[in-house]
Amino acid sequence: MIAHLSSDQLSEYILGQPSLIVARHVQDCPACRAELAQFREALGEFRGAVRAWSEVEADQALEISGSVPQPRSWAVSQQLAWALLIAAVCVIASFVMPRQRGESTAGADAVLLNQVDVQVSRTAPSSMEPLMKLVVQE
Repeated sequence: MIAHLSSDQLSEYILGQPSLIVARHVQDCPACRAELAQFREALGEFRGAVRAWSEVEADQALEISGSVPQPRSWAVSQQLAWALLIAAVCVIASFVMPRQRGESTAGADAVLLNQVDVQVSRTAPSSMEPLMKLVVQE
């Protein structure tokens, strides 16, 4: 059995990660149990002081700014309205623009497909065609 717990061992116990030896020692040693109780009491008092301080600070902040929360300014509402208007214009434009481009690209696609068809249907590349005339085909 150990004499008393070190500060590291007490910290491990408080954090809920004690070793088996430390946990057993706390059960058996009234001095270490009293030290842990004193530490927990000090933490409780600190927590109470922090809560009291934060309540006082919150009350002072309300007194300075007024007890009634300020309503949203019109600037924020106007910004939201403009954002919604711009979003609506973008949505409408996304429906209109592809139709206009679709008609022009359909013609370009047809021309490109015809060019590919001509190139694929050749028996030899265009640079080799004069040589093909020299070869007798049966």
